[in-house]
Amino acid sequence: MIIKANHQLDLLKNRREVVKYKRLTYSQLVKIKKRSYFLGIIISSIGIAICGWTSYHTIRRIQYKEKLIINSNEYQQLKTKYNTIITKLRSIYKINNQIAQGIIGTKSGSALFLEVREKLPKTIQLISLKTNENDINLQGRALQPLALGSINSLQLQLSNSFLIENKSSFLKRAWESKNREVNHLNFILNSKFSTPNADKLLANYERLGSFGLYRRVNLLKQEGLIK
Repeated sequence: MIIKANHQLDLLKNRREVVKYKRLTYSQLVKIKKRSYFLGIIISSIGIAICGWTSYHTIRRIQYKEKLIINSNEYQQLKTKYNTIITKLRSIYKINNQIAQGIIGTKSGSALFLEVREKLPKTIQLISLKTNENDINLQGRALQPLALGSINSLQLQLSNSFLIENKSSFLKRAWESKNREVNHLNFILNSKFSTPNADKLLANYERLGSFGLYRRVNLLKQEGLIK
């Protein structure tokens, strides 16, 4: 048994010699502790710095997000106000335009009748002339056998009118009638009003002798209500 124990002690001694194990002194332990404290402080400082940096940027992101929300709300309010103002302006512009159109007389009876009378062929008799907003409904009758030619001529003349939109006149209906041994072709023409500029209106109203309408249009042009 003794021999076995000595053999074990020798093995432990040999192992210490192989790894060059040395007993630590008190001063060495103090140095290791100080080094451990120092490393611990450095690691803790790095962790605190990382946490501080993360917290700082997190707070900045939160503040930036709050600022974006405030700006977004202000933008939506301004956009709503802008759309409301635009809607009101469009409504006012539409009303002013309707008033101006009524004043300049493009759809009034006097100017329209003068223009149609000037364009009307001698072989056509005007029966009625009705307007509905932007539409013109003209009813008349033409002498046979050249009634279709006269109606086509009237359509072309109306297409050249400053009050009527080009190529908007079309024959809606036609039927024959007989009166005192004379054959007529009754017809209905539909057309649409045009929107001529002030200079064109002034020139044509002066040509037609509609001086009242001429003065109205001239006044509206000077005020900048029509172009």
